[in-house]
Amino acid sequence: MISTIIYSADIATLQEVWNAAVQKWISPIVIMVMGALSLKFLLNRQWSQFINFLSIGIGVAVVVYIAPEMFNQNSDLMNSASDTAKMIN
Repeated sequence: MISTIIYSADIATLQEVWNAAVQKWISPIVIMVMGALSLKFLLNRQWSQFINFLSIGIGVAVVVYIAPEMFNQNSDLMNSASDTAKMIN
């Protein structure tokens, strides 16, 4: 089993390792923590804390999970920003 892990680590790139770690460990942990704390605020009828925590949590999740795909070199957002910068100069 250890040799399989070592062999797969040798052929995997860092991006694949990061994606696997995010999909298998980080995402479920983040969702569980956000859900538990949101439920705590909701059950204690702390509406403003509930709304604030949920909106900040959703914002952070969007930045963490969508930003790498949104800002890579081949994305439409980067291409349009590059074209706009070229037109300005």
